[in-house]
Amino acid sequence: MKLNTLRREKIKEFIKHKQIVSLKELSGEFSDVSVMTLHRDLDFLAKEGVILRIRGGAKYLEPMDRVQNEESADVCNKSQKDIVAQKAVGFIREGSSIFLDGGTTMMELAKIIPDMYLNVVTNGPDIALAIAEKMRPAITLCGGVLNRKNLAVFGYSALEMLSKINIDVAFISASGYSEECGFTCGFEEQVKLRRLLIEKARSVIILMDSTKFGRMLPYTFAKMEDVNFLVTDQTPSQEMLELAQKNNVTIL
Repeated sequence: MKLNTLRREKIKEFIKHKQIVSLKELSGEFSDVSVMTLHRDLDFLAKEGVILRIRGGAKYLEPMDRVQNEESADVCNKSQKDIVAQKAVGFIREGSSIFLDGGTTMMELAKIIPDMYLNVVTNGPDIALAIAEKMRPAITLCGGVLNRKNLAVFGYSALEMLSKINIDVAFISASGYSEECGFTCGFEEQVKLRRLLIEKARSVIILMDSTKFGRMLPYTFAKMEDVNFLVTDQTPSQEMLELAQKNNVTIL
């Protein structure tokens, strides 16, 4: 294990034990590294969703707090989500059957889908309402249990319905991507639904803004080789580009 990885793990455990720590406390505990290095370590842990940076220190995020923090952050970054949506809408063809995942990026896409004849399947009630403002698309809303955190429906009923529907293109949200864990999300119930979509759809398109690069949430629902396209707002790292090319994934 690399020294910086080992140190960050120790810092994470220290913050977890204390719950809230000041930079002064961290400097005292990890006196063998500079304050600048500690700042970088805290930035890394914050990007991973493990902690929340607060004035003068950091706060440990419990798993559910991490999800809530992630969902709150999704309301931001609207300009990035707009870029992603504008790129993604080019994949939609009249007469096709598409799936729209829940989430704020998907909402931006739903708003700009042209009023054309489509079969739109979604597990997002708010997504369905946005599509319903158009005259031509047919809408299928999955039944099941509503997750209030991200306004998406999951569970047995949703899986049963999706298993009987043919899908040309599945637009799927991702809350994080890392090379070691792939595409990740914050809720366990999202995994089964997204894996079913990956199996059924002719084409799988991940929508993810660049703030999610390098971020790792608790549950992996796909690896790079499971998808066809990744639509984002900025050019990712060279390592990510090479991995995508190796797996025949087009990044836009």
